[in-house]
Amino acid sequence: MATVWLDILTPKQFWFFRKVAKLLTKRGYRVVATSRNYEQLSSFLVNPGFEVFHVVGEFGGAGLRGKLVKSVERMRGLLDVLEDFDCAVSSGSPEAARIAYGLSQPHVLASDTPESPVNRLAAPISKKIATPWIVGKHPWKAYGVRDGDIITYRALDPVAWIKDHKPNKQTLDELGLIPMEYVLVRTPEYKASYLIKSGYQLEVFASVVKRTAEMIKPRRLVLLPRYVDEILYLRNRVGDVALVVEKPVTDLTLLSSCLIFVGGGGTMTQEAALLGVPCLSIYPSTPPKVISYLVSKGLVERVKKVEQLPSKLERMLKNIDKLRDVSEKRAGKLLRRMEDPAEKVVATVEAAMSS
Repeated sequence: MATVWLDILTPKQFWFFRKVAKLLTKRGYRVVATSRNYEQLSSFLVNPGFEVFHVVGEFGGAGLRGKLVKSVERMRGLLDVLEDFDCAVSSGSPEAARIAYGLSQPHVLASDTPESPVNRLAAPISKKIATPWIVGKHPWKAYGVRDGDIITYRALDPVAWIKDHKPNKQTLDELGLIPMEYVLVRTPEYKASYLIKSGYQLEVFASVVKRTAEMIKPRRLVLLPRYVDEILYLRNRVGDVALVVEKPVTDLTLLSSCLIFVGGGGTMTQEAALLGVPCLSIYPSTPPKVISYLVSKGLVERVKKVEQLPSKLERMLKNIDKLRDVSEKRAGKLLRRMEDPAEKVVATVEAAMSS
């Protein structure tokens, strides 16, 4: 029985690779999953749902040196717990790619963000790359990857898990929220290496949030931060006018039940758009290609300066019923044309092991 090792570093990867693991297991493979201690993953790691699961190492924080130190330490820790494997899979884990390369085993890179700095390390030593068709082959070929080793799929990654979504009323009840009576805002991933130089300022963001919360009344503004220090800061600055969610949310109910979604990152913006939720993107840098694609399809609107957020929301709220109807129809049409990306990743893993 061949063993496939999945290295999971973010909530998005958790959902994606859990679907991949399910398909691999059905096909007779043994699956071993690893992760790390990370604020955004803590709730997922309580009961991860993988047969073999190891938590090794931790997030390196916002600084580049700290990230490097934790990566080096984690690589050694992974070697201590991993047994033999036949293929490694990650969405840009330098540790997984390097270990697989060092042990002369294939590494499959499943990623929709070639611009992420980690992929400059992972892509050149990966056996195969699986990526959305909208990203294409060119960005990966720039890293020296051969054309034939890049497999594209006609889907955005969240398609792998959003079709299984079932709303959980308890999620909203615990937060005291009513469906369609709040605007949800996801803060930017300001500690990520790819946004360190973006110019994003938490103080400016908090000031805008305060004005926005006042403007959308009687509807509520709900903030979904990422880190403890960020939660404390926002709670002190805007907690009197906005609800600051202090624990990671482990299902899609909070997102699927909001009136409008404002996304500072990539994954939740894709999820919301594909669920038919009207979306604004406040991504503080050049947006990933997948977000630009959703903008072109009329499912996401870019807000280039966060200070424009209140006026953008005010305009959307004046015509919200029609806007939601259009968004739902466009999302449904797009989803029907997309394949399951998890199936394509599994096929890529099999190709990597057989070549």
